[in-house]
Amino acid sequence: LKDDKISFLQSASPVNWHKDSEVAKMAVKLTEKMDTDEKKAYAIYEYITKNIKYNKNKITSLETDYVPIVDEILSSGEGICFDYAALYAAMLRSIDIPAKLVKGYKNDIDTYHAWNEVYLQDQGWVTIDTSYDAVMLEYETSPTFKKDINEYRKEKEY
Repeated sequence: LKDDKISFLQSASPVNWHKDSEVAKMAVKLTEKMDTDEKKAYAIYEYITKNIKYNKNKITSLETDYVPIVDEILSSGEGICFDYAALYAAMLRSIDIPAKLVKGYKNDIDTYHAWNEVYLQDQGWVTIDTSYDAVMLEYETSPTFKKDINEYRKEKEY
């Protein structure tokens, strides 16, 4: 590929969205007055971490072929880490910011996990974990927007 980030701008399973979807409209609304990709990525991150609640019970009822439906996650206001990562990636991709949905492990979580890597100009790929930070906010702990990649072990990326 001429541009190695092009695949992380597309709608493809498990990050399905389209320009008329609610997630795309919300991404535009949240970022319309912002002038940098980092400010846009932060605005969407802040919206997700403050408005989507982690649903601890959802994982027990999912089929093995589960794929998030991002508009449903946005409207229900809840999900698991996979949902958060799919939602964040879809919103960013819909406004032309390359975003990966990544699965693997985080040092202080004992189960399989999902998070994002986002391409920011002059910084390259940065690690962002909306579900982890949403839970931190629930416990009134202040999270950091960008994470240390050394805290994560990547197994798959989409």
